[in-house]
Amino acid sequence: MDELKTILSELIAAKDIEAIKELFTERNIVTIAEAVGDLTVEEAVFLFKVLPVDDSADLFAYLPIEKQQKLVQLLTSSQLKGILEHVYTDDIVDFLQELPSALVKDLLKNTTKENREEINRLLSYPDSSAGSIMTTDYVELKDEDTVAQAMEKIQVTGRQAEEVNQCFVLDDYGALLGLVSLRDILFAPEEEKISELIQEDVVKVYTLDDQEEVSRIMRRYDVTMVPVLDKSQRLVGMITADDIIDIMEEEATEDIHKMAGVSSIDGSYLQTTSWQMARNRLTWLLLLMVSYAFSSMIITANSHLLTALPTLMTFVPMLMDTSGNAGSQALAMVVRGIVVDDLTIKDFFKVLWKEFQVALICGVILFAVNILRIILFTKAGFDMAFVVSLSVFLVVLTAKLVGGLLPLLALFFKQDPAAMASPLITTCCDALSLTIYFTLATRLLF
Repeated sequence: MDELKTILSELIAAKDIEAIKELFTERNIVTIAEAVGDLTVEEAVFLFKVLPVDDSADLFAYLPIEKQQKLVQLLTSSQLKGILEHVYTDDIVDFLQELPSALVKDLLKNTTKENREEINRLLSYPDSSAGSIMTTDYVELKDEDTVAQAMEKIQVTGRQAEEVNQCFVLDDYGALLGLVSLRDILFAPEEEKISELIQEDVVKVYTLDDQEEVSRIMRRYDVTMVPVLDKSQRLVGMITADDIIDIMEEEATEDIHKMAGVSSIDGSYLQTTSWQMARNRLTWLLLLMVSYAFSSMIITANSHLLTALPTLMTFVPMLMDTSGNAGSQALAMVVRGIVVDDLTIKDFFKVLWKEFQVALICGVILFAVNILRIILFTKAGFDMAFVVSLSVFLVVLTAKLVGGLLPLLALFFKQDPAAMASPLITTCCDALSLTIYFTLATRLLF
């Protein structure tokens, strides 16, 4: 990468346009974009002035958003128009969503009326919906077309299409009739009708479907592309595998942040300011600090037990940690099951039974190990060892059930299951573990 940056800088300094164009034909555009991202804005502007418009559009699509924003303000209107006309619509929308509204209006002036209407339509869809991430660059055919006519259409419109391996077959009103693969077209007789090659059973989604649901559908049916329909069953776009990869990364990042008790952030770790990171973490920290008051209240309410038998306090940290860990384990597994295995609220009792069995096995083993540990390595008597170990057993049983069922309850209330974050589970389980522990101590030791 460092070598590529050096070569680019030297070619730009020498204004060797032919060598620059040759470099773009030899190297992968993504690799070149990474190198250009570290060049000065002036060097990047020079590249956009001398490169063919197709190469400029590809390069622009893969540049970091910060570099794109700077280039928009420095490139001429004609250069911007050429780039925007050759960038796929979904990439343009992703870019425009990061810009201030005033700059978006100025930028759209450099597009054709048809493209402007199309982009505005895509921008009007709700965030994270299928409509907001789809592209409208695809090949469409008619069922009465012959194979020869289909090949002509593919040759004309295929250059602008993001996907040509699958072509959409539409009726006169734009409704989707099915798909036909380029492979079938290539090996069919020229006079054969597309209607004889069409695949009618098509996996499809709708404009208002959530992007995470689209991801699950494409993974379930193992397809690399899915058509997007409006409520009138008309084809309005498609979503491809590269879009889904971005969605999966985005959704996974969001879930990781939620499960760690951190508000979601945009951009990379190094590019995010310390103030923004602190602000995103502070909300949860304040909430958890305040919620710890419940645990404090339980300990305070049982202070007479701790005064009479100070040894009880020795095992409180262990019980609280065990409950939090047990709850977090169950939470993580069920959230994964929701994403991968499509668990729903209908699976409530299945999950309940599964987590009960797991908790029973874990609880019995921890009970046995803990009672031996206390007897062999502490001065506490058997009564204390039994109460603490029984508390561990009940705490693990309770925590795993709570951690396993809360994500499903979140689904029932149409909330993100990952919102049942580990810190929140830990806080709930802490209060439960203390209640169980002091109740047993009261009943069995006093």
